[in-house]
Amino acid sequence: MMYYKELDARAVRERVDMAQLWDAWIAADDLRRHSFRGSLGWEARNGRDYLYSRKRGVVKSLGPRSPETEQIHLAFHRGRDANRNRLRSLSAEMEQQAAVLRSLNVGRLPIMAARTLRALRTHDKSATIRVIGTNALYAYESLAGVMFNPASTATGDVDILVDDRNRLRLLTETDERIGLTRLVQRAVDRSFQSRGTMDFRLTNDKGYMIEFVRPEPSPLYRPMPGADPLETGDIRPAPIAGLQWLVNAPVVDVIVLDERGFPAPMRCADPRYWTVHKLWLSTRETREPQKKIRDRQQADVMMKLLGDKLPQLPFDERFRRMLPRELARMLEPLPTATRTHPSW
Repeated sequence: MMYYKELDARAVRERVDMAQLWDAWIAADDLRRHSFRGSLGWEARNGRDYLYSRKRGVVKSLGPRSPETEQIHLAFHRGRDANRNRLRSLSAEMEQQAAVLRSLNVGRLPIMAARTLRALRTHDKSATIRVIGTNALYAYESLAGVMFNPASTATGDVDILVDDRNRLRLLTETDERIGLTRLVQRAVDRSFQSRGTMDFRLTNDKGYMIEFVRPEPSPLYRPMPGADPLETGDIRPAPIAGLQWLVNAPVVDVIVLDERGFPAPMRCADPRYWTVHKLWLSTRETREPQKKIRDRQQADVMMKLLGDKLPQLPFDERFRRMLPRELARMLEPLPTATRTHPSW
């Protein structure tokens, strides 16, 4: 069975070029949001010109016209113009690069998932979220320079793990605080809806789902800062047993490509933790039988990938000692990618 295929040198190079364009674009966009929001201009007061800053609803005088305030005014407007030009140029470059990547047929991540990840990154650069579930495979294949077969990555949703030890702080262009539902509707697809205020899932008109989950607290009644909705009527992440391992695991940050060739930032757990978590899920009595089979198949795919392409991430004794005992047992004896029995 062919678990994955290697990318050729051209595809690898073009993907790297797009990742570099994303890094430059997001840095420029962060600068825009931090330094060039609002306005800075002269206003007459009692016969004199004063330099006023208007930002985040706050009006502040920087003093009367003088060589110093003239320099502040000039630096702001020159910097803002240069930032706009840079963003415009980088955006055009990404458009061209995406077309190249589409021609090479290496775009992978579903568009709805990619738009969600970009929106979360631009609206909260410090957001402590991780992609779990099947979509994480797109990050791991990118790390290894391969493409998994479609059967391994097929899914109709994206699972986003929220670290509920910290509360998300999503801000619009006008610094309005916004919840997950409104963010997804504005930045991803207006048709996304929840089933109610206690729901953790958003579904659009085509049936694609975005699910927000969090670790099950211990004890269960323990209040967590990130457990409550971000605003009235918003969805709330669902507590799920076993996710504490993934939220505490080391992370990998990878730029993946969506189906149209555009970049999306993806943060996932160290692939070894993800693999062992899948092994653990495949043994859970409460897990649906079909999901258990798929969990084990995906774990087997990752075991092979880690052994063949990512030897810097071994399942060695040092790694096993970092695992909770329940997870460490999943590696005794060490599972292999080749089975001698069906997945009963």
